[in-house]
Amino acid sequence: MRVESVQKTVSVAKTEKVEQEKKAPEKSEVKETPAAVYEKAKKSEDKGHIYDKAAVDRLKMDSERTYSSLRRIVEYLLLRQGKTFDTLKDSDIIEVDQQARMEAQELIGPEGELGVEKVSQRIVDFAIALSGGDKSKLDSLRKAIDQGFKEAEKVLGGLPEISKETYDRIMEKLDACENEE
Repeated sequence: MRVESVQKTVSVAKTEKVEQEKKAPEKSEVKETPAAVYEKAKKSEDKGHIYDKAAVDRLKMDSERTYSSLRRIVEYLLLRQGKTFDTLKDSDIIEVDQQARMEAQELIGPEGELGVEKVSQRIVDFAIALSGGDKSKLDSLRKAIDQGFKEAEKVLGGLPEISKETYDRIMEKLDACENEE
């Protein structure tokens, strides 16, 4: 699949929020490989470490809601062109229309759910929740985040500028967390 005619625009119009559709995943959907895998420590290593399950669950729900918004933008873009995820072929050319462009820009904009600030904050919040607030785990969390970004870079053949900015912002926030008293 090739996506053509993507043009950068400056203005972003607020779009109507679409109510999240509750849909069971179809059997034909491709399962994605996770960027990071949580491995529970052995009992002898796990003494006293408790992660914030409520925060992790909340962050997972937020992430799923944001992913659904992005998927819905693409789904409606395809529908406007008479296509669906199921009928899409590698040879199909999809033109990004103005409506999809504006909705995507809203998502990745400074106040958007996929913007640098909110994504970096969710990642930092997730890392802190997994560590149970234990600052001694920040180095291993930094390494895991770094590894995740390197894996994404391999898969994508490079990272877009917004991803690089997000990575830098995450590291700044982790540094600030480490320096807090």
